[in-house]
Parts: sequence; C-alpha cells; structure tokens
Amino acid sequence: MTIDEVCRSFHIDKERLQAYERGGLLNCGKDEDGSPDYGEGELRRLGMIHSLLNAGLETTTLEQNPVLLDEEGNCGERVRILKRQRCRLLEDIHARQRALDSLDYLIREIKKEGAQR
Repeated sequence: MTIDEVCRSFHIDKERLQAYERGGLLNCGKDEDGSPDYGEGELRRLGMIHSLLNAGLETTTLEQNPVLLDEEGNCGERVRILKRQRCRLLEDIHARQRALDSLDYLIREIKKEGAQR
C-alpha cells in the first residue's frame, strides 16, 4: 500500500505515520521509485500500534518496548507490560471515582444548605 492508501485506511495523517517510522515503530519497504510501500506485516503492526495507543499507552512506551509490537516476541514480557498499563488505568479510574464521590458529596451538602434557608 502507498502512504496515501495507508493514511486513508487507518484514518491517520502522513505526519503521524512518518513519525512512527522515525521512532522505529514502522519500517516499511520502498517501491521501485523509492516511495514507501507498506506490506501486510507493516499494516498488521500499524493496527497493533493503534490498538495499544487506544489502550492508553504512549508512543514513547511503544518505542522503548519494541517487544510489544513483535508478534514473535516474548509473550510473557508483552503481557507484563500490558498488565502494568492496566493497573495504571485502573488507578486512574479509582482516582476519578473518588473525585466524583467528592463532587456528589458537595452537591448534596449545598442542596441541604439551600433547603434549610
């Protein structure tokens, strides 16, 4: 696939795709005129990049942990990294729940004060 076809298929802009290449996340081949040519393996890898980013991982995390994108890589290490991310997300959810609980408490208290006036 050409860079334009990949951008349309994955709904990303060229700059982001090129940034993935510069960061070592993608390593596409070149066609006879030197233009990027994305093969099936790179398209699968790009799909995995999108899934991992949607799961809350940062691009720098992917760059620092290439095993995450290696289909033949160490399964245990990949799972360990993903579980660590899951724990971070869960901690964030709990923190947000505490913030919601605090807001609910404040709303109740303000309503009580208003009803007593």
